This record gives sequence, C-alpha cells and structure tokens, in this order.
Amino acid sequence: MKRFYTLLLLLTLATTGLHAQQYRTSYFMEGSTMRTRLNPALRSDRGYILFPTLGDLSVNLNSNALTFNTLFYPVGNGRIASLFDSRIDWATVEPHLANMNKISVDLHAALLGAGFYTPIGYWTVELSLDAVGGVNLPKSLVEFTKQGSRATAYEMGGLSVGTDLSVTLSAGYSRRITDELTVGGRINFIGGLARANVTYNRLDATLNSDTWSIAADGTLTASLNGLRKADHLINEEGYITGDQLNAGTLLQNMKGLAGFGMTFDLGAEYVLFDRFKFSAALLNLGFLSWNPNHTVKGRSEASYELEGYSYEYDPSTGEWVSDGSGSTSLNLDGRFKETAAGKTRTKMYPGVVLGAEYDIFGNRLLNAGMLFTHRRNEYYGRTEFSISATVHPIEWFTASLSYAVGNYKCIGDNFFSSFGFALNFHTGWINLFLGTDYLVFNVNPQFIPLNQRAVNFNFGLSIPLGRPHEGWH
Repeated sequence: MKRFYTLLLLLTLATTGLHAQQYRTSYFMEGSTMRTRLNPALRSDRGYILFPTLGDLSVNLNSNALTFNTLFYPVGNGRIASLFDSRIDWATVEPHLANMNKISVDLHAALLGAGFYTPIGYWTVELSLDAVGGVNLPKSLVEFTKQGSRATAYEMGGLSVGTDLSVTLSAGYSRRITDELTVGGRINFIGGLARANVTYNRLDATLNSDTWSIAADGTLTASLNGLRKADHLINEEGYITGDQLNAGTLLQNMKGLAGFGMTFDLGAEYVLFDRFKFSAALLNLGFLSWNPNHTVKGRSEASYELEGYSYEYDPSTGEWVSDGSGSTSLNLDGRFKETAAGKTRTKMYPGVVLGAEYDIFGNRLLNAGMLFTHRRNEYYGRTEFSISATVHPIEWFTASLSYAVGNYKCIGDNFFSSFGFALNFHTGWINLFLGTDYLVFNVNPQFIPLNQRAVNFNFGLSIPLGRPHEGWH
C-alpha cells in the first residue's frame, strides 16, 4: 500500500474536477492562440498549427501556506534540509504551517491542434492532455512525524491525496453574426485515463511511551483500465493491499480508457462604438464518469493498539519504527477493505468569464481591459478580478501587463493579489507566446520561487496560417 500512496503523490506533484487553468493575461491579446480557452468566441488573428506538445502548455501550482521557504530550511554551510529532517525542530516549522495545508497542481498540454478561418467562421481542433491533483496535509500530521512519542495525542482527519488524468479532443467554432456580435462554442470529448483518491475522514493517534492507539476511517477510490489485473491488488481476505502496485505495472496492464465525459463551452463578444468590446463565456458544462469495471473502491476502519514499544519516524523509509527490542514496524498506510465499485464521477464545476476592453487611441496601440473569472475543480477554485494594459506597437508583437485580486477557495479562502505579464510574437512564420499570471519577484540562485504560494507558466508555439484578420470591426 505504501507504493500506492507514493504513486498517488507522484501523479499529483509530477503531472497534476479538470480544466481550472487560468489564461487571463492572454485574454485581450489577439495574436494569442490560448485565449480561446477562456472564451470560444475569441479568435487568434491568424489560423495556426500547434507544435506537438509545445503548442499550448500550462502548469499551475497553488497552496494556501506551503512555499519553498516553509518546506526547506538552512542547516549551515549553504545547505538546506526538508522540514522532516531531524536537524529541523518542530518549533521552527510550526509557525509556518496552516491547520490544513493544501497543495493543488494542474497541467494542460496540447498534443496536437490547429485553428483556421473559412468563409463561414473560425474553427479550432485540439487533442490535449489534462491532469489535476491535490493534497490536503493536516498540520497535526507534520507534528506527528516530527514529534513522535514526545506528544500524547494527534487528530489528523482530513488527510487526502487525489489526482485525475485525462485526454481531451476539442472542436470549436466561432461565427460573426453581425458586424458587432460574434458567438462561439466548443465541445470537449474527455477520455478518462486514471483517477485516484485517498481520504481519511478520521485518523487519530493517542500515544505515550508504552501504548499507541490508532483509530482510522478512510476511503480509497482508483480508476484505471487494467487496474484489476495488477498483481496482489486484492488479497484473499478482500483487502486492497497494492504491494505490487507501481507505475510500471499499471502502464503494462493499461488497455485503454477508464472513463468518458463530455463538456460544452459557450461564449460571445460584442463591439460597441468601434472602441469598446464586451465578452462573456460559460465554460465546462458537462460530466465525466468512470467505468465501474475499471474502478476499485475500499474503506479502512481500523482501531488497534501496540504496547511495549516507543516509535520514531524514519524519513528515509516513510515508516514509524520501534526503537525497542522488537522488530515490529508501525505501518500507518492502513488497509482498505474492498467495497462495491458503483458509479464514480469527477465533479465538473461551471466556469464564468466576463470581459470588457477599450481601445484608448482607436488604433489598437494601447488597450485597457477588465476581466472577471471564476473557475473551480475538485481541488481548488479561483475567483478573480483583473485589470490589464495591452500594447500592440507593431503588427507582429503584443505585450500585456495585468494586476488581479481574488479569493482562492478550496485552498484556504485566501485573499490574493498578483501581477501578470505576457509576450506574444506573432509574425508570418512563427507564433511564440510566453506568460504568467503570477510574476515572481523573489527567487533563489536556482530560480526557484521562495515565498510564492501561487505559480503558473504558459508557453505556446505554433506555425501561422494565412494572412492576419482584423480584430476590431
């Protein structure tokens, strides 16, 4: 089971509800191929063919409390160590943690894609990989690993790890109804590759030098085509052990999709008095369900005591090991009794986007914009209001600077503010986009953000098709 948790954590942190990525800084940049993801009525100024994998790549990381400086601490001689290192005492770590420390990660990578103009409108098609994940880490669990038997009781309920991985085929269409009004829509066919979630509603430990009492109540859900073929996944007693559950075994046994879903995106844009643009979009309307034949569910309800030993946490193995004469080790992963799989769904939350833009000089040199976005998935959500300035000094170059304030629900209800910046080179032979919604001002020599709780990076590379189309009517 330990390998199963390791796999979950790797899926969450290395790849990561779906489609919560933000592209707000690129929203008013007419040369960007990315802006259609927030509103299918919007168009790039040319058709395009995306470079495989690099055409539209976005990575987002969010946390309510954890940053590089809260995870790693100096230990002298220019070296650092993680918070679990024995050289870092609990008194140093504790002030930097929230009661519930939440991390969310998501990734969008367009594997293939294109956009093109026809006499009846603007079309887009894209095949993409989407991944999202989250970790809820109670402060008491960190204290448990740091303090061990030096404290007497811990309540660690709320601990959870989860991830979803899917492939999406999207087709979009944007049509100009009148000189002022443009409408658009997009349909997304979602193929579920993998889903896994472990949640402990209760995980209590009462400790002293002689007795450890553990009470756990947790659930496990995992979906993957071929999952049930993994060796030793379920033992003779009906427990999900997962001793041989690792990435190699899963990839070897995976035969196809484990789930299917479909969502719709709708958008519109209206031009008023030649200089004003107003736009709105409703996103992510649909479902994603997982096949019960490819799903395993389990429940852990354990209550047991171990007497006569004192245990300490070993960060090198991730286990609590007795320091007494016995060889018993305390495995806190728990054992999940298999339950009926039934239907499993990934919650799909609708997103809302509202935008307004003004061409200050009437020649597209400098535009001012306001944007409201609300996006959410199972692991976090964002409600933001941003203002931006977009400059278009020459035909093939656009830059945008934004400032946003918002509330980040599901990661601690944090009020947040940030600057964003984006560059777009859209010549006749290449379209290159670089941008972030969260500018980083404090980094270490390896360019790792030190105190940043939200980080994202957007990159796009494509080959333009055809001649530019006028964005303002």
